[in-house]
Amino acid sequence: MSETVTVLRAAALLTPEGAVAPAELAFDDAGRISYAGSPRPDAELPSEAEIRDLPGQVLMPGLVNGHTHSAMTLLRGVSDDEGFMPWLAAVQALEQHLTHDDVAAGLQLALVEMIETGTTAFADMYHWDAELIELVRSAGMRALIAPASFAPGIVGFPGVSPADGAAVTELTEQLAAHYADDAQISIAYGPHAPYTSPPEFLSDIAERAVARDIPIHTHVSESAAEVAQITERYGATPADHLESVGLFAARVLAAHCVHLTPGEIELFARTGAAISHNPVSNLKLGNGIAPLPEWQEAGIRLTLGTDSVASNNTLDLFEEIKTATILHRGARQDAAIVRASDVLDIATRRGAEAIGFPETGALEVGRLADVIALDITGAAATPFDPAALVSHLGFAATGADVRHVFIGGRHVYADGAHLTLDAAEIRTRAAASRARLAGLAASAGDASAADASSSPSV
Repeated sequence: MSETVTVLRAAALLTPEGAVAPAELAFDDAGRISYAGSPRPDAELPSEAEIRDLPGQVLMPGLVNGHTHSAMTLLRGVSDDEGFMPWLAAVQALEQHLTHDDVAAGLQLALVEMIETGTTAFADMYHWDAELIELVRSAGMRALIAPASFAPGIVGFPGVSPADGAAVTELTEQLAAHYADDAQISIAYGPHAPYTSPPEFLSDIAERAVARDIPIHTHVSESAAEVAQITERYGATPADHLESVGLFAARVLAAHCVHLTPGEIELFARTGAAISHNPVSNLKLGNGIAPLPEWQEAGIRLTLGTDSVASNNTLDLFEEIKTATILHRGARQDAAIVRASDVLDIATRRGAEAIGFPETGALEVGRLADVIALDITGAAATPFDPAALVSHLGFAATGADVRHVFIGGRHVYADGAHLTLDAAEIRTRAAASRARLAGLAASAGDASAADASSSPSV
C-alpha cells in the first residue's frame, strides 16, 4: 500500500536557515517532515501526494508555551490591579472552590485558546490526573505535565482531590511510568516554589527525580518579595537555596527567574537548567523585567511562556514574542540587544527542546510536523515582503492570524474550525463553571468575588 504524503504550499515558510518563498512543506503518514523548501513540480511529487494550497498564508513551526496553568482560564480577570501577593491570595481563595469538573472545563478552554492561536505544545503545572491528561491527548496537543504539590501533608486543591503533596508525588511517578513512551505527553514533578515547599520536601523530590530521570517544573524568584522571604528564612537567595537541597542535580524547568543574581545565572548555565521567560505576566503583576539578555549571553536553555490567564490574560504567544523582543530594547535603550529571530527560536525550536520535545520545533526534514499557517492578507501584513518574514512574525502577527494547525501531521484546526474539540460546548461549560465559582466566593464573603463576577472568562 502506498504511503500518503501531505503537501502544503504557501506564500512563505520559516526554516532554521530563514525564509523560503514561495514554499512547500511535505510530511508523511507518520507525521514526519519529508521536504521543506521551494515548490516542486507536481511530476516530482509522490503519486499518493495530497496537495493543499494555502494562498495568502505563511508556514512556521507550532509555538511552544513553556509555562502555564491551563485550568486557570476560569480565573481570567481576577484581581487585575493588585500586586503579586494580594493577587495570589485572591486567586487561591477562588481555587478552594474548584471541582474536578471545573478543572476539566478550564483545561479544555485553554486547549481551545492555545490551538486557535498557534500553540502546539505546552508545559503546565496544576492539578493533573490520567483523565485530564487524556483530554490533552485527544485534542492532539503535546504537553509536559507537572502535577502541582506543596508539602507532604498539604492538600493543594481540596475541592478537586484529597491528595496531599506526598500522594501527588506518588501519582507523578505512576503517570511518568504510564506515559513513558508517549509522543504527546511527558511528566514532571511540580513542587510549586521554594516559598511554599519546605526544604525536606524539595530534597526528597530532587532525589526521586535523579533516580527516576523525571524532570522538575517549579517557580523561582518570581517577585522581589519572594527573594526577600527566602533569603530571610534560609540565608540564601531562591536558586541558591534550591541548589543547597539538591534540586539542580535533576533536570529543571524554572518559571520566571526575574530576580536571579549573576551567580544564580551562572548556576543555571552550569547545570543545564531551563528557564521559562514570561514577560507579560511579570509585567502585569508588577514583578519586574527578567534579564533575558544576560540569560542568552550565558547560554541558558530558554523557552517562552504565558503563565496562566489569571496573570496575563491570554494564551496568545505572539504577544509574548513581541513583548519579549521590544521590552529589553526599551529598558536597555538598545534596539539590537534582543532580536526577533532569537525570540522566535526560543518560542519554537529552543522551547520544544527545553520542555522535552526535541523532535519538534523547526520545519526541517526528519522532524515531526508541528506546523501552523498564518494569514497574511490583512492590513497588518500589507505590503508583505517574504524577505521580512521574521519581522512580520516577530512584530505584527497575532494569534488571530492562525488559520491551520497540524501537530505531528494531524490536522487539528482548519480555517477557524476545531477538528478535535467541541469549542462551543467547551465555552458554555467554562462560563457555567466560572459563574458557579463567583457565586460560591460571594457567599463565602471573598472580596475577589466582585472581580470574578464582573469579568467574564469567555
